[in-house]
Amino acid sequence: MNDQDLKSMINLIPDAAILVNRDQNIVAANLKAAAIFQTRIEDLLNAPLDNLIPESSVGVHRHHVDSFLDQQQPRPMGAGLRLNGRRSDGSEVPIDIMLNRIRYESVDYGIAIIRDDSEKTEIEVMKEKLQAANIRLTRAQEVGGMAWWESDLRSGQVLWSAMMPRMLGLRQNEQPSFRAIRKVCLPEDRNQLDAIHGFSGTVSGKTVRYRIRKPGGEVRWIEETCHQETDDLVMGVLRDITEQKNLEEQLRRESVTDELTGLFNRKQFNRDLKSAYSTFVRSGINSATLTYDFDHFKNINDIYGHAMGDEVLSQAANLVKDQLRPSDHAYRLGGEEFAILLGDTSLVNARNFAERIRKTIQKARFRVGDVRACATISIGIAQFRPSDKCFEDALKRADEALYQSKTSNRNTVSICE
Repeated sequence: MNDQDLKSMINLIPDAAILVNRDQNIVAANLKAAAIFQTRIEDLLNAPLDNLIPESSVGVHRHHVDSFLDQQQPRPMGAGLRLNGRRSDGSEVPIDIMLNRIRYESVDYGIAIIRDDSEKTEIEVMKEKLQAANIRLTRAQEVGGMAWWESDLRSGQVLWSAMMPRMLGLRQNEQPSFRAIRKVCLPEDRNQLDAIHGFSGTVSGKTVRYRIRKPGGEVRWIEETCHQETDDLVMGVLRDITEQKNLEEQLRRESVTDELTGLFNRKQFNRDLKSAYSTFVRSGINSATLTYDFDHFKNINDIYGHAMGDEVLSQAANLVKDQLRPSDHAYRLGGEEFAILLGDTSLVNARNFAERIRKTIQKARFRVGDVRACATISIGIAQFRPSDKCFEDALKRADEALYQSKTSNRNTVSICE
């Protein structure tokens, strides 16, 4: 094995990877590592590892690397080594790393597998915001008081606090009754409300969530909990959880959405493809899987810069979304790799759709400032087969068809029937 062998080995690793020597100089790196740090491989080779570390962390990081090279145990992803890397322009990117050692001609090297941790970091920030919002909501309830009601099971009489009408959008002089609450509850949620306002005292300890519509049309989420105080008295506590529900929905969306393009991400693609396969097995309704990527996309980044590359990906995603039916979904699988799932679609219709978006992107002119660029895509198409063992079989065939498009003329559509 020679230096070239080391570089070849690094290039075979699917994730971003760099190899450093005892002097903490970079001996080898692959394209994905260069992409994470937004630089070229040539600029990484023989450069100090310190170049990839924020200045404030250089001293501590050098000590950690020296300690690691003296140890025998590898360190996996998620072992507390998440940190920030420094890109070539000085900006920082959250990363997670896995470390291992290799020995070559009696020399120890450290090999680092690197993953961009931006999405996970953003989700954690959203979780912290959600937790902070819940704390603020709790404090607001403590200061202002929760809305509450109580019902006498013998007489059926209902009393409630002054907060009840304001929370539910009722008149302040509204006669307290469960019928008044049910009147503002959305029809599709009334079964939840009915479950808590039963005809007996067996609702103690039950909590439900439902939506109400205020007079101006605003929809709010309400959480209501009942507790039986005595044999004859039941009490309920209400709180408005709309902000919490909105944050939960935002967090859910961001966990399955690609930030740059607004398309769904690979995690959601796997879920949807698996669901489509289950539908095919159960009912015979088939879907078409399209995979595509941009032809010579590296040239766009090299010639026009990464800002143009991002613009191409973002605007092309919008062009694709404009062509989708409600039953169709588009995804960014990573980099310039994309997928589309067409529900209940024949191969003929899938080809027609693919040709339409191929021509649309080919005709588009992408612009950053006064600079314009054009791009083309290659597409592969496949459907499920009765012989498939899992949902991924159709994806493999779509990728094979995409490879056929890439190795022929590019800017074309291929089908694996």
